[in-house]
Amino acid sequence: MGTIMLCYVEKMRFRRDDILKQNGVWVTLDKWVKNENAVLYPEQKHSLWHVDWGDLIYTGGGYWLHAILANQRNEYITIPYISNPKGMPNDVSEEIRQEFEYGESQTCTWFTFDEIFNFNWDQKIKYEDYTMDNQLITDVVDYTVSGEEFLRALKRIGHGEPSHYRVVIMFHN
Repeated sequence: MGTIMLCYVEKMRFRRDDILKQNGVWVTLDKWVKNENAVLYPEQKHSLWHVDWGDLIYTGGGYWLHAILANQRNEYITIPYISNPKGMPNDVSEEIRQEFEYGESQTCTWFTFDEIFNFNWDQKIKYEDYTMDNQLITDVVDYTVSGEEFLRALKRIGHGEPSHYRVVIMFHN
């Protein structure tokens, strides 16, 4: 079974009277619906909220992208990555907190959009590997190709200050 990457997006919202934008609150931008199991079976541990797979902002992944973002599935050749998993943000929206707490994910990290967009996606890392026939080959991890769809999904959402948007990423097997 492979590793699945779940991506949720939040935007920092500010009150109208917060002219200097100093007291924002992270609010989810995902399409959350009430989880029927949580309502019907309150004695069981279920998140009250749920996002259908088709409503996630990004449903791709791939092990190179997992490695680039959060050093996940990166034990084979150890390519440069943005950061080790940071865990759940302290100020995360309630829906996302419950999804991690009651869901199947083991690892969580997060990035503001400016952290993602300012990363060097132009890297190409060469590595050697062996085929099933024990033939030595040279291959390349192309960061641009690995992150293309992910970056495009974030750019579709983030209009405005990139530091006021963040993606919360959960990994589970």
